[in-house]
Amino acid sequence: MMIKVISLDIGGTLIKGEPSKYNLKLLTNLIDLPKDKVRTTYKDVFQKMNGDFDTLTSLFCERLKIEKTDELINFFKHLFLDNNGGIILDKDKETIKKLKEAGYKIILFSNSSSLFNHINDLDGIKNYVDEVFYSYEIGYTKSDSESYRYIEEKLEVEPKEILHIGDTLKSDYLDPIKNGWNAIYFGQCDDKNIIQINNLDEILDYLNIKNKYK
Repeated sequence: MMIKVISLDIGGTLIKGEPSKYNLKLLTNLIDLPKDKVRTTYKDVFQKMNGDFDTLTSLFCERLKIEKTDELINFFKHLFLDNNGGIILDKDKETIKKLKEAGYKIILFSNSSSLFNHINDLDGIKNYVDEVFYSYEIGYTKSDSESYRYIEEKLEVEPKEILHIGDTLKSDYLDPIKNGWNAIYFGQCDDKNIIQINNLDEILDYLNIKNKYK
């Protein structure tokens, strides 16, 4: 295994204390449309497009042919505008610093919305991060194979040379694996065939470089 690039998810993995992921069941109930249609439209508008709050919420309603109700607007205000932001733990900053010193290229890869503000949250590690790839900037999410090819071409590396770590089983583990990347699930699941960690510094063990920092 020749890893050259360490890819990290942002919300829930690197940044702690962010708002919880959107409640698809609640959103579906508000709109009263099939869940898959609501989920797809949410991704296509909020995660794949750049824009302000009014523009994106209006487009979401337009695509689903629904009324832009106060209840729906309040749902999105709570999701995107209330309690926005989080922190990166000092121990995780130190892990990223060690990975950078060990010669790895560090990137951040997130299914995010332009309505979230990560700029201040990421200030503590900006000197160690080579590239940041937001889905709303590249126009693809982790579910789209185009996002992986875009990053590989940008970094001039092969799929097998990238290791991604994130806290969502499908988009941060299964999808990267399906697209030829290496991956580690940041969380716990019953499937012992899935490589999983509970703390980011366990990446150092996985790469066999932890002894360098004892």
